[in-house]
Amino acid sequence: MGFHLAPTGVLAIAAVLSALAGCATTTDQEAVNETLRARAIAGDFNSIAVTNIRCTARTEECAKSHAVKGDACLRLAIKEPAGASAQDAKMRELLDCAATGYRQALELQPDPKARSRVSYHGGLLLTLSERRNRLDDVREKKLDRENEKLLMAAQDARREVPESALGFLYGASAHLYRATLLPAGRDRCNDLRQANSLLQRSPAPLPQLADEQGRIDGLVREQLRNNRCPRIRRL
Repeated sequence: MGFHLAPTGVLAIAAVLSALAGCATTTDQEAVNETLRARAIAGDFNSIAVTNIRCTARTEECAKSHAVKGDACLRLAIKEPAGASAQDAKMRELLDCAATGYRQALELQPDPKARSRVSYHGGLLLTLSERRNRLDDVREKKLDRENEKLLMAAQDARREVPESALGFLYGASAHLYRATLLPAGRDRCNDLRQANSLLQRSPAPLPQLADEQGRIDGLVREQLRNNRCPRIRRL
């Protein structure tokens, strides 16, 4: 339906790899992180995707290890043919791997203010968006369920990293998507208003996301008009 925030994925991937490249590792994690770093630089994402990350300590190093595996799986999923469904075994495995990696990274990152949390949230949001968008040909209930997961993840991102536009943009995208699953008309207005509110409250996005923010904003305005929603005074 065109609500996929592809530029966010590029930013999230770049941030994760940059963080990994500059990390100072502990003795236990040094060999694993050095191997992951070398493979990431070489573009060997298949090897990273099948690496068993055993680290479970709440440390920066463990979090980065899980995030870079999630990143590798997400890259591989995005490279799958456009027609590949999230119901296909390979695609489902890659997206599950990506989501698990980013969730583990968020759980194990000990510093709630760490800058890396922005990239981890961004990776998870892109993963959930990719899964939803790969389900466009299945039953509406499943689409709605996957979109709700994206809505909740966007809410978490806004709470934990409110200085980032990611949670606001993905949240607006998810509300817009949910509106289109409802019958045309006033039934759509509540979600459209929420999407509009998130866009108005969003911090300024990075330059790479400015066009995407404008695109989503334009879609929300169009839907508000087409569904004859009461006019909202813009701040």
